[in-house]
Amino acid sequence: MRNLILSTALVCATVSTSLAQSNQVQNAFNYLKNKEYDKAKTAADLAATNASTSNSAKLWMYRGRIYKVIYEDKEATVRNIDAGAEEKALESFIACLKFDKGNDIYKDEVKGLLVQSSYAVSQKAKYLKDTKEYDKAITLYNLLNEALPFDYDQGMKRNNVTKETILFGKYKTYLAAGNKEMARETVDKLIEIKYKDATIYTDMAKLLLTEKDTLKALSYIEKGRALFEDNTDLINTEINIYLAQGKIGALKDKLIKATEVTPDNEVLHCVLANVYNSTKEEDKAVEEYKKAIELKPDYELANYNLGVIYFSRGKAWMDKVNALPLKEEAKAKDYEAKAKVEFKSATEYLEKSYEISPDKRTKQTLFQLFSRLGEPEKAAKYAKDKQ
Repeated sequence: MRNLILSTALVCATVSTSLAQSNQVQNAFNYLKNKEYDKAKTAADLAATNASTSNSAKLWMYRGRIYKVIYEDKEATVRNIDAGAEEKALESFIACLKFDKGNDIYKDEVKGLLVQSSYAVSQKAKYLKDTKEYDKAITLYNLLNEALPFDYDQGMKRNNVTKETILFGKYKTYLAAGNKEMARETVDKLIEIKYKDATIYTDMAKLLLTEKDTLKALSYIEKGRALFEDNTDLINTEINIYLAQGKIGALKDKLIKATEVTPDNEVLHCVLANVYNSTKEEDKAVEEYKKAIELKPDYELANYNLGVIYFSRGKAWMDKVNALPLKEEAKAKDYEAKAKVEFKSATEYLEKSYEISPDKRTKQTLFQLFSRLGEPEKAAKYAKDKQ
């Protein structure tokens, strides 16, 4: 009889506890409705940790809503209730849809909330990476992966939260954290799926160069060039590697072949011109810059570099003038005429460069050139106090 009484008491206690936790679920809803968010959070968290209610889809739906309200509120006092509200909202909506699977009672109500919270979490992950809280950022990216199977209407995808962008975010985080092993592991996965971002190749090349693994660095550059053949950063990184190795001839041959294969690529012509410039093959550099400009008249870099060449040529003639003895008047006039031709050509390309991208240094050079050429109206246009 005594055992029966004890068993009955135990059952009653269990039922009482279960009812208490069910009440916590209702309390959480009521507190949310009354905007008592701190109490709502406490009630929902208590119910979430209790075995009798922790598998309740309804509870997780309420809990998600509570945390979503907290992180979205404009008042700092509300947001400060919980610094991890974004991720707790998302994990709650994930749990709700897991426990609701097959019943689909809350699916229509929660799937949109999950999309909104996943976007908030993705933005927070980027922020944590920027503030050097790398482990927390990675945790959030892993949580986003858990949410992907519940992206029923492709809302996460429309917000650019996909398997690919999550992997890219993790890669950038590992890279920023200096975790070379995980950065390589994630970047290789990105390359395998042909992720469309050239920085993954330049980043890895630069990382490998710090380890003096030039061959592996070049292999990443070549993979990148296969997808982004006209990407300036990739091209410049490749050039710098060849220059550091003293393999300018090999680089030149590579670029010449590339321009033959894709003659309508202005970037390649400009890069080849830069190489010719570095090897003092000025005439060939001029030719390539002009090809680049012919393909793209508003190519600022090509216009600027070509203008600089003509300016340097004009200056070289003027240096010769200054080096002549006073009696060489005829020769001086000849040199000055040649300098004027070069300076005039320089203004053509530097003006175009300035038109595309106004720059203080270019402006000063144009002022000097037009003053020297005896064109005061043009010079006034580029005077210091002229806006």
